[in-house]
Amino acid sequence: MILDTNAISALSSQDEGLLRVLERENDLCVTVVNAAEYFYGLQSSKRKNVLARWFSEFLDSVRILDLDRDVFPYYHIIRTELKRAGTPIPTNDLWTASLARLHGMKVVSRDRHFDRVQGMERIRW
Repeated sequence: MILDTNAISALSSQDEGLLRVLERENDLCVTVVNAAEYFYGLQSSKRKNVLARWFSEFLDSVRILDLDRDVFPYYHIIRTELKRAGTPIPTNDLWTASLARLHGMKVVSRDRHFDRVQGMERIRW
């Protein structure tokens, strides 16, 4: 499972609903894009020091999916499908969806626009 940025944030605050969803999952991943988004957000947090420490430990415990040339065709296909349907999604989420499709993974997110991506399942909590 790939944790979207809002799932990373919910995990950092020990959201009980999310913890129930994740308790039976062994292979948690984040994309480099979602990790960067979370890192950006925590820089302006009043709890920056605590969250930075938590985030560092969290990153050591999950697999980080990076962008490489293998994802390019998936990005192209998904972006084209969404454009033709007139239902684009934010660019960072397009990268997340592309990596999810490449690796055959589900995305844990509260963002409903992931439901527009064919061939990818969103897990909500």
